[in-house]
Parts: sequence; C-alpha cells; structure tokens
Amino acid sequence: MNNKFYEIPQDWYNELNGNFMNNAFNVPNMNVPNMANNNDLANPKVAIERGNLFNNLYDPYKNYQYRPLKPKNKREELLYNILMHNFALVELELYLDLNERDSNMIALFNKYLENKKRLVSEYENNFGPLTCDAANRNPNDWDWNDSPWSWEVNK
Repeated sequence: MNNKFYEIPQDWYNELNGNFMNNAFNVPNMNVPNMANNNDLANPKVAIERGNLFNNLYDPYKNYQYRPLKPKNKREELLYNILMHNFALVELELYLDLNERDSNMIALFNKYLENKKRLVSEYENNFGPLTCDAANRNPNDWDWNDSPWSWEVNK
C-alpha cells in the first residue's frame, strides 16, 4: 500500500489486521503469578506501607525503608484501617480482573470488603459521615463535612 509520504509494506497491514489484533486481548504472555494460596500476600498494613500486596512482586528500591504511619487517636486509627483495607481491595480487584476464577482470592476480597464495611460503619457511628453518600448521614442536614479535615489538626 502506498500513501503520500512513504511506502508501507503490505505485510505490516497483514500483521496489524491479522495475528497482532487476534492476540492483543488474549494476554497469553502476561507474567501474572498464580496466587493459589494466600502465603504470597502481605497483610493490608504491610501492603499499604510498601505499596504492594503481593510478596513475590515486591521489589524494594535500594536500601529504602518505608515508614509506617502511626495513628494518634481512635479516629485516625479507624481511618488508617479503612485505607489499608481499601488498598488491599484495589490490589485484589486488579488481580481478579486477570484471574476471575481464583476462589481463594475472591473469598479474601469478600473478607476484606466486609471488614472495610464494618470499619466504615464504626467510624460513621462514632465520628459522623465519612462521605456525602454515607448510610448514617442525616438526610435533612448537610453534615457529612463537619468533621475535621486532614489539615485541621486537633492537638
């Protein structure tokens, strides 16, 4: 095939429209580990501190030591636990997108989801709504943002 700028070989078009496009979405050569057991997973606290849930995929940078967050009160502890579970859920979602039949990971996902729901409910019962669509928010009052913001430090 010829265009105005340069000659494009016909086999390029055949490759693009044939084999390449047929294999593009099958993802046969992806290096995705099989997580048949949960031993290859870190707990949510370690996972959020280092930024990776999967032990065999974690590659530390030089001698970098991550710094764990230290909640100062019950409110911060609940928020941190919600954040930990949310991080683990996102990591498991990405894994399950490629391994949708892994029943161990689905069970773990459901466990973390239940834990997160419980933590969110506990936070909202003690400290008010966490989001504007919170289940415990008073529908007649716009109070979901009354709690202190992250930059409003209470000492």
